[in-house]
Amino acid sequence: MIKAIGAALALGFLPIAASAQTGAALDLSADQSSQGPMIVERVHNGFLVVPEFKFTEVDKRSAGLAGAYAGVVIAEHFFIGGGGYVLAAERHGRDLAYGGLVLQWLGAGNDTFGFSAKTLLGGGSTESSGTVQILDRGRLIMEPFRARQSFAVAEPEVDLLIHFTDHVGLAVGAGYRFTGSDRYDRDSGFGLSDSRLSGAVGTIGLQIGGGR
Repeated sequence: MIKAIGAALALGFLPIAASAQTGAALDLSADQSSQGPMIVERVHNGFLVVPEFKFTEVDKRSAGLAGAYAGVVIAEHFFIGGGGYVLAAERHGRDLAYGGLVLQWLGAGNDTFGFSAKTLLGGGSTESSGTVQILDRGRLIMEPFRARQSFAVAEPEVDLLIHFTDHVGLAVGAGYRFTGSDRYDRDSGFGLSDSRLSGAVGTIGLQIGGGR
């Protein structure tokens, strides 16, 4: 008799337990659907180095500049570092070099293409060599000379980025080099004016590293 009563009570409680479990499952499902799934993404930082070649004009003549910039990519979109460039070949007895702080914003894109905007802020120098005529004891002689001229530089640029892998890509860009010379004598013609040091710039570079 006791066994029969126990079995009856158990059978009576089964629907109640099943109903409670079903209600709890529905409540949990509703709570999860209202909150949505939690997505955790890792933000990447990394070291980036970019060897570059620049096509430009110096003293109203076409010239090439070789150099590189390197630094750290922060949160995949912001770059801070430094760079420097030199005249790839001596042109008409003149050398040129400049460099400074490089700031860059890496825009959104897909797995293959992206874009960026960067600027270089710094300074540089140019050296000129040649000969001048000097009167010495009644004779004109040719005396070699070499003069150095310093200048400030700002070079904004926009780039198209082509990604080969997560850590190797190609950057193709265009910009303009603005300069301010500290020494230019209009009467003697010593040095180069700002307009002769400034010029449009085309750039191609190989990106190695980064935070993608």
